[in-house]
Amino acid sequence: MGRAEIRRFQQAAEEVVSFLKPRLGGDTRAKIISHTDADGIAGAAILARCLYTYNVSFNVKFTRPLKPDEVAELGKEGHDLFVFIDQGSGQIEAIHKFILSQKRDVVVIDHHPGEFPEHPNLAYLNPHACGLNGAKDVSASGAVYSIVEHIDRSFRPLVGLAVAGAIGDRQEFFSGFTGVNDTLVKRAIDLGFLRVGEGLKLIGRTLSPVVECLRLTTRPYISGISGNPSACRSLVDTLGLSPSSTLVELGSEAERRLRDALFARVGSLATSEEFCHTLWGTTYSLATEDLVGPRDLREYVAVLDACRDLQKSELGFAVAVGDRTAQTEALALLNSSQEQMLEALGWLVSHLDTFKLTPSLRYIYFGSAVNSAMVGEVLSLAMESGLVTTDRPIVGIADAGAEELKISARSTPGLAMLGINVGRALARAAGIVGGKGGGHDVAAAARIPRERMNEFLAKLDQVLSGGDR
Repeated sequence: MGRAEIRRFQQAAEEVVSFLKPRLGGDTRAKIISHTDADGIAGAAILARCLYTYNVSFNVKFTRPLKPDEVAELGKEGHDLFVFIDQGSGQIEAIHKFILSQKRDVVVIDHHPGEFPEHPNLAYLNPHACGLNGAKDVSASGAVYSIVEHIDRSFRPLVGLAVAGAIGDRQEFFSGFTGVNDTLVKRAIDLGFLRVGEGLKLIGRTLSPVVECLRLTTRPYISGISGNPSACRSLVDTLGLSPSSTLVELGSEAERRLRDALFARVGSLATSEEFCHTLWGTTYSLATEDLVGPRDLREYVAVLDACRDLQKSELGFAVAVGDRTAQTEALALLNSSQEQMLEALGWLVSHLDTFKLTPSLRYIYFGSAVNSAMVGEVLSLAMESGLVTTDRPIVGIADAGAEELKISARSTPGLAMLGINVGRALARAAGIVGGKGGGHDVAAAARIPRERMNEFLAKLDQVLSGGDR
């Protein structure tokens, strides 16, 4: 991957601009269909701000990737333009059948693998069509930003939302960002829209007193600290820190002492590159008044994801488009979501012995103990926190209604380099048992009939063992 692929991506973005610009008139009725997570919310907000500027009438729907019958219902709505964000590549057959066939215009801005057919009423931007990897080189919000920036440079202050989407989709690695993301981050810093520093990467570093910040930390989850207020207070007192100050207020020297104390407490985990990277590293702060919400970008992402976790993506969207009145409610949701995630990870820690091992994966059945919308994040946090071994993909299974199961899978970039692709594997195994799934090489999801769980797991293990390399 290099500059040529990034140029191809930028050229593809300009082609979408050429498709969109004639449709940015006051008589166009647009529908934005976006994913519910931080990346989907940020992408929808970037596009919404653009459409609003051009007086385009639009409404927004936040949803998991739509099933064919849901796309069919969508096609019955009276919109001239349908824009799919952070989804659509895997639904292109249904989109063609129920929307494009009616001569309605469609734009797909996605970073998941899929088909990319030519159609006079279709424009799309997808890194996979440009030789890039959508799991690491650019998120959906980064793709949306790449389009609106070409429409008008006045949208450049929104680049912080693109970086938020990338962080939300875990596209920041040990060495930083790659591909388009790297270009966007550097530009955001150069233009003065983003400031960088170094410190503890804990959610709450600017929002909560240090004791509360430590108690609520789940990224990483620190055994003996997370969820334990007395241990947090004791640690802070021992270091002579002000318990009522935020991490930012403590100053860099005190923050380093706290970091060292945490590393000392976790023992061998302190030698884990993944754990160290999750706990300490580059911090990003928004430096533009064009965006409301927390200034720390990871906290901003956490607010959007909290809205997703508690089925209020529209509230996160309101914050991302600049509604200051929505900020207070969204911050309250963040606190509630942190408590729920703390509880979910506490459940996982107490049930680590229930993980089942097959030749090609580890899996755990959550049942209804954990909200199915949170399972993927729980797995990611467990991997980053050193709670589970990452020698093979990890799969979580949760109840999603009386007859359906939600499957979440997580893997590592190292396993992806060996040819393991959980997105393709879930798509194949779920399809065989009458479900539907897909995603990236390192993160994917599926929904399957409950009664076919064992058959699905056997198929998934079979596919991962060699059929999908």
